[in-house]
Amino acid sequence: MDKELVKQFAEKYQDIKELFEKHQSLEKELERYVKRPYLTPEEEMREKQIKREKLYLKERIYELIKKYQKEGEKIG
Repeated sequence: MDKELVKQFAEKYQDIKELFEKHQSLEKELERYVKRPYLTPEEEMREKQIKREKLYLKERIYELIKKYQKEGEKIG
């Protein structure tokens, strides 16, 4: 994820900011699991769930960025 690009849009658009903050929160949670030498089956499930959520958020953020870029082209 191009964090600089996302940060630029997050400053301008609240919906992107909220999605990005959620993505960052999930990233921190995922780091806790990655650092462990062993995960319980429940933790493994949660780790996979976090990865899916992060991917969804990333895709959604880029969809919104593309949308706002196109809107900016129409205006500018």
